[in-house]
Amino acid sequence: MNNIKVCILGSDGYVCQIPRIKEGIKEMGHILSKDSPNIIYSNDPRGYDEALALKKNNPNAYLIFNLLDIPWHMPNIEQQTKLLVKNYLLKADAVTTISFKVKKDLENFFEKKIEVIYNPIKDVYLDNNIKKNNTFFYVGRANDPIKRFNLIKESISKIKEGEKNIKICGTENPDFGNYLGVIKDRELNKLYNSSKYVLLPSKAEGLGLPMIEGMICGSIPITCSDNLTAKEFSPIEFICEPNVHSIINKIEELDKDYENKRNLALKFGEKYQNQFNKTKIAKNIINIFKSK
Repeated sequence: MNNIKVCILGSDGYVCQIPRIKEGIKEMGHILSKDSPNIIYSNDPRGYDEALALKKNNPNAYLIFNLLDIPWHMPNIEQQTKLLVKNYLLKADAVTTISFKVKKDLENFFEKKIEVIYNPIKDVYLDNNIKKNNTFFYVGRANDPIKRFNLIKESISKIKEGEKNIKICGTENPDFGNYLGVIKDRELNKLYNSSKYVLLPSKAEGLGLPMIEGMICGSIPITCSDNLTAKEFSPIEFICEPNVHSIINKIEELDKDYENKRNLALKFGEKYQNQFNKTKIAKNIINIFKSK
């Protein structure tokens, strides 16, 4: 079935992956349109209301709701999730999540079939012409407590010239290290390739794309053992306990065998580069519609 009309909804912000999903849909030869769509897909809850309204006017459209995460650290999250299921997910023709960890969490509230469709990676790739001239790199919301940037700050501060050798990008300035703000994919790719380590000490992630993107570019991600998503995607050699002492020890341990561990990261990254390709993600969304 060619020229399927697809409406993609949700946040078009820096973090969300909607622009890449749209690119994947177009690369497959399908049409992006709100006019009589065959598929209505909302990547996150911020698009659910608009999706339901569009479905009401297009009852034959196939409605897919995606859930990025269940943020257990938030107050009353269990009750909020029950309402989300009742008011939205039960009204969808299909429900997807971005990792098996999120799927498992949602199965506590939702008895219907849940498909896992990863969010697509940014346009990053291994560039062996870029030298490793930076030690640490952080991508994300630095002021969100669930990201535990305080562990990075405390750990890096104990390493000689550590603060001079960490670059940070995202929407929030942590007043630490070299903050670059929001950057374009080309610059992001350079930073992944030029950094030895990507730091991701979050307590929880729906997916944790910097971990995946870092490995594709030959940068070793350092993650924490209580982050179940890290255990889903990262080699155990890159995982440490969520405390300053363990993070510093992990950096020292990896430094002693860096090239071998970097090759391990690249091995995982090569596999993920295909799995998280924007065209493949778009194809997975289309296939849910085709198999209805």
